[in-house]
Amino acid sequence: MRKPLKNEFSWSVSRHQLFTGCQRAYYYNHYGSWGGWEINAPERIRQTYILKNIVSMPIWVGSIIHDLIQKSLDSFANTGSFPTAEQLKEDALNTMRTGWTQSVKKEWIQAPKKTNLFELYYGNGRNLPREMTDKIKERVLECIDNFAHSQILKEILATPFLNWKPIDKLSFFMINDLKVWCAIDFAYTDQNGILHIIDWKTGSERKETLRFQLACYAIYAMEKWHAKLESIEPHGVILNDGARVSNYTLSPNLIISAKDQILTSAQAMKAKLKDQENNMAEEDDFPCNPDEFQCAYCNFKEICPALNP
Repeated sequence: MRKPLKNEFSWSVSRHQLFTGCQRAYYYNHYGSWGGWEINAPERIRQTYILKNIVSMPIWVGSIIHDLIQKSLDSFANTGSFPTAEQLKEDALNTMRTGWTQSVKKEWIQAPKKTNLFELYYGNGRNLPREMTDKIKERVLECIDNFAHSQILKEILATPFLNWKPIDKLSFFMINDLKVWCAIDFAYTDQNGILHIIDWKTGSERKETLRFQLACYAIYAMEKWHAKLESIEPHGVILNDGARVSNYTLSPNLIISAKDQILTSAQAMKAKLKDQENNMAEEDDFPCNPDEFQCAYCNFKEICPALNP
């Protein structure tokens, strides 16, 4: 008999951002939706789980591009052949068509992990303005074209595969007894022994957020790959800006600050729990944070008491 899943407390950058933005949305995402994948889950839990899995179009296309990059690099590692820009674009458009169909046909009702687009769910469920869809399609094609012709890709493909690190696999490291999740997009060691950590960005570059995220990746590299801080060079690659490489500098103080921020954030999250040992939470202990912009784009606005008094 399969052992039931346990909702264990852990930390991630995205979890931190959600908790900071709205504690009620955080509760729905990590507690109120737990168990909603079961077809016979209570109606409220199932509904919350469906809402949790809604994805906005910018985030959706970002994940498509990330997956495509991952798949193309895996293919190169296995076959020595890298797809052309046109092949990558065709694959992306096919994936978008499939996801669009899943969303319009509401396949997510029976299978909540299937694509459920925010703009359709909270729209008319059938279509979106042509201007919006054309803009999204243009962004996808531009990002792929920039990636396929980028200098950073040339450097990666010229690097022996043995120098590549395990890529884009969700993994974790420990700070004291806290499990910290992260998923590095790509990393490799160059001929000079420098470990390059890469984060593909399909949206705008938010320097403070990206610096913190890359610092977390550096901690992972030091813990899991035994890399030395002075040999790590993290980069954000801004795909919608010509695949511009944005270099970030690490320092011992930055790493100490990142660890402190992680522990402080986790402590604040745990302080809200009804039962810390068993990671049990009560909805009313997580207040709503009404904000015009934030609420407008929140997955959970259908059930939020601040928006449905």
